[in-house]
Amino acid sequence: MILQGAMAAASLLIDADPGKFSDDSVAIVMCLRSPAKVSVRGVTIVSGNVWAQDGFRYVRDTFSAVGKWPLVHLGAQRPLVHTPEMSKKQGPLEFAGAFAEPEPERQRETAGDFLMNELERRPATVLAIGPLTNIARILEMRPALAQRIERLVIMGGAVDVAGNVTKSAEFNFWFDPEAARAVFRSPVKKLLVPLDVCNQAVVTRRHFDEIAAEDTPVTRLYRESFGNTYPGFLTKPDARTFLWDELAAALVIDPSIATRIETRKLDVETEFGPRYGAVKPGESPVDVVLGADTGRAWAMLRRLLTVGR
Repeated sequence: MILQGAMAAASLLIDADPGKFSDDSVAIVMCLRSPAKVSVRGVTIVSGNVWAQDGFRYVRDTFSAVGKWPLVHLGAQRPLVHTPEMSKKQGPLEFAGAFAEPEPERQRETAGDFLMNELERRPATVLAIGPLTNIARILEMRPALAQRIERLVIMGGAVDVAGNVTKSAEFNFWFDPEAARAVFRSPVKKLLVPLDVCNQAVVTRRHFDEIAAEDTPVTRLYRESFGNTYPGFLTKPDARTFLWDELAAALVIDPSIATRIETRKLDVETEFGPRYGAVKPGESPVDVVLGADTGRAWAMLRRLLTVGR
């Protein structure tokens, strides 16, 4: 299965959980700098990598570096069911995201109304690169909106490979399994970019140096974050990471980067236990990206991050 070119000129809404210039931030920069391919109508923030209140602040730093200011709205500050207390019962975790930090004071959420109004006004592609809490909420409140989403591109899940937060679950789905299940069971047209394909897109110190060698507001943020925090290329030259949200963004900008897509019938495990948040067989058809031209994806990322303002 190959994606049709209709997605290549996307009217785009982005739902993200950006840390301090994380993979979400890079994905957002890529979309903002591809005006011929996508038109970003707004960004909504969800808790995941960090609490949504912190992500809201971080994404504004990214906008400032790019010199573009799309509409941004604060969304779900907590998962539907999952809590920090529950996460502590799951044993040692590779990464607990926002759950590892104290929860800040809750603020007024506007993302749900924004997403519903925008989709009612005009159909859009939705790039979901964080937990699916915001998307699950709007589909529950207004199920007919599933027909207004031209395609929901989801970075999340581990289909035939191990998870990256527990042995079974990928982080975005683990953080809010109930939301992921609700979205999977909805009639929205879904394209899943799981760990299966992201694991093929390895980022090494050589890749990092290609970005860090340039001096722009964006590359300075990239150098500081990827060099000194995760994965720490400046202090750990043998470190590596992967294209996660960045690969999903690349597929929105250029669908032909996907080289292998299979339609699977899937669901998400919501019984609390070792497999909480795992992808499992189900009844809902999901188009799953299992192969991609990762070299082209990286070349796109490098080009879009290193251009000046």
